Amino acid sequence: MIFVTVGTTHFDPLIREIDALIGAGKIRDRIVCQIGAGTYVPSHAEHFRFQPSIDDWIEQADLVICHGGATVMSLLQKRKRFVAIANTVLAGDHQTAFLSRLAKSVGFSWSWEVRDVGQLVEAALIQPAPGINLPHLADELRCRV
Repeated sequence: MIFVTVGTTHFDPLIREIDALIGAGKIRDRIVCQIGAGTYVPSHAEHFRFQPSIDDWIEQADLVICHGGATVMSLLQKRKRFVAIANTVLAGDHQTAFLSRLAKSVGFSWSWEVRDVGQLVEAALIQPAPGINLPHLADELRCRV
């Protein structure tokens, strides 16, 4: 099962792209989407807006597709396969900066282009799950002024 989460905000382009990939037969796995505050409702995937916790969904998933938020750190800590797509319309595109910087220290699949998600999913499903070394990562992510 592939679990897609957009957090507490909205990311309609990602949900729309996932839905299109399923509809075209390019993703055949069971897909469950947490669509948050978005307006697009997928027609080819199970979905819900919010739940008190998504931990069970993450645990069950073979792969998680997420935006560039706090979930990324949790997935790294849990050594879970994932693909991150930066939601570039939120808060000055901070997700692209975050994912770019983090990817230099930890190998994982990500993009700022929603259209890349299909290829990234294919690659992530055959790669080992990324892990995280927290003390080392903290040094790498420290802002240097």
